[in-house]
Amino acid sequence: MKSITADELKDKIINNAPVNIVDVREDEEVQMGMIPDAKHIKMGEIPDNLNEFNEKDTYYIVCAGGVRSAKVVDYLNDKGIDAVNVEGGMKAYGDEGLEVKGV
Repeated sequence: MKSITADELKDKIINNAPVNIVDVREDEEVQMGMIPDAKHIKMGEIPDNLNEFNEKDTYYIVCAGGVRSAKVVDYLNDKGIDAVNVEGGMKAYGDEGLEVKGV
């Protein structure tokens, strides 16, 4: 499984690299904040939303700590989608620069 650190992901965002981030946390978790421009698809809803993924793109999958996202990455990879786990998830990413949802 491919993975990326939170700092490496931040560098991609800062350098305006094309980056597709999918946050697989639950609704109440994302209300605390999300990475700007990330798409929110709860882990349990990934199978019903495979049409949101393009086989030609790379997707960076994030959850709270990196465990759920690793499972989603395995699932997406099995479906032929290039997905990368964000190591340590949002705990490693930190609060700086997050968009707060529902405010």
